[in-house]
Amino acid sequence: MSIQRYGKWDFRAVDPETAVRARARLRAQGAPAEPERAASMVLLREAPLRVFLLRHAAKEPFGTAAECGTTEGVRERWASGTDCGSERGGRQRRYGFPGGRHKPDDPDVAMTGVREVEEETGAMVALQRAWARWVTPEYEPVRFDAWIYVATLAEGFQPRIRVREPEYATWIGPEQAVCQHGGQMSVPEATTLAELSRYSTVGEVFAAAEQRDMTPLLPRLSGPGDRTRLVLPGEEGYPSAALSHVQGV
Repeated sequence: MSIQRYGKWDFRAVDPETAVRARARLRAQGAPAEPERAASMVLLREAPLRVFLLRHAAKEPFGTAAECGTTEGVRERWASGTDCGSERGGRQRRYGFPGGRHKPDDPDVAMTGVREVEEETGAMVALQRAWARWVTPEYEPVRFDAWIYVATLAEGFQPRIRVREPEYATWIGPEQAVCQHGGQMSVPEATTLAELSRYSTVGEVFAAAEQRDMTPLLPRLSGPGDRTRLVLPGEEGYPSAALSHVQGV
């Protein structure tokens, strides 16, 4: 099952105030928002194993804008940790991978990731494998059915920043990336880096990808008060429905 902790980061902990807001939103909103399809691409190179990491200013995964301290949007608890990485004016810095929403003219969600890599970095993907599929929790007002892919670049291509949104990009080891920036990533992205830190080569990552279970991972809130956590299907305490642990809270 998916990694829950890595170094100082507890990817699944939910602070009490956030849990109260999320559960109140669940009660008030009725039916959860329909998830939009999206893709994120983890570009790999070696040796040693490195991932291509982007830093955005005030930008949530897949384009949902947010400010540090907001009570709405993906930052509520979908992002791991409590470190907003604030800069001047309370704007936050976010780390992640090339990716975005599926567009009507994308042949499939895999090509969404390929297109996003080209648009954001100018590079072309050579090989790719699906790594995970995460669905945003039901309490979020903007939700995604997001596929995460691992990929290599076509020979001769070096990624660079092409669009205005990313302010910084670097090749970095998965372990270093999650240890330094885990609190400024989404849960799926931080978890992916923690998982990739187990491997030494691109070949090992691709071999592992062939064995991955691509059943969608839909986190739900479990536990009371200061013991609230995000749990995944198959884990102890996973609610049978979004409101299972919300009534009476």
